[in-house]
Amino acid sequence: MLVTALVDATYLVVVWPSVLAWMGVACLLNARRCSRLHCYLTGPYFLLLGVVALLHGLDVFPLGPNGWHALLLAFVIGGAFLTYVPEWLFGRYRTSA
Repeated sequence: MLVTALVDATYLVVVWPSVLAWMGVACLLNARRCSRLHCYLTGPYFLLLGVVALLHGLDVFPLGPNGWHALLLAFVIGGAFLTYVPEWLFGRYRTSA
């Protein structure tokens, strides 16, 4: 995704939603396999971010002239936050109740 920051926005409407959907599905499948807490959080987050990227790219939900940069920032900061903070607070693995 960082490499796509250098290409025309026309390609981003295809690449970003696809990559984010792939990452989101991979996280959710991994959550079922290993029960890491962050997988349960990052999976839906990446899928939601993919939908927002698609809607922004199609001008259904415009985020302004720096929308792609805002999405990149949301991806990096939100992904890092959801990966590290919940596991730091609640432990690495989801425990069944």
